[in-house]
Amino acid sequence: MPPHFIHCMMHVADLGRSIAFYEAALGFKVVDRHRYEGHQLVYLRNQAGGMEIELVQPDAGAVGNVAAGRLWHLGFRVEDVRKEYARLGALGYRLDPLDAYHANGSFMCDYFYVYDPDGHQIEILQSFGRYAEAASANQGWR
Repeated sequence: MPPHFIHCMMHVADLGRSIAFYEAALGFKVVDRHRYEGHQLVYLRNQAGGMEIELVQPDAGAVGNVAAGRLWHLGFRVEDVRKEYARLGALGYRLDPLDAYHANGSFMCDYFYVYDPDGHQIEILQSFGRYAEAASANQGWR
């Protein structure tokens, strides 16, 4: 059996602020909390899949913009990207412009980026093409 992707870990400056963002913006809920050698850890999951987000806040205090200089993001598929863009904009979150992605001369999807309180980039893309196919293939998977 191949490895099963379970979580993505991010350092954050303020657990409460980050939890509030992931709950309001992406429908995640806290499923576990614990300490780990000088850190507070919180795990969040939403009902759309089995992947979790692990938020880590060091006891030493604020970590600044922990996303600066990093080239990675979380990606989420939605049925209506324009509706999601409007919803997240109405919540006051920082958004990059809605854009169309083309690869090898073909349309792939519409997408945009939203940023969490620590500047982590989150991609929101339209369920289309291989992204829609992945959704169909994963029905019932948890």
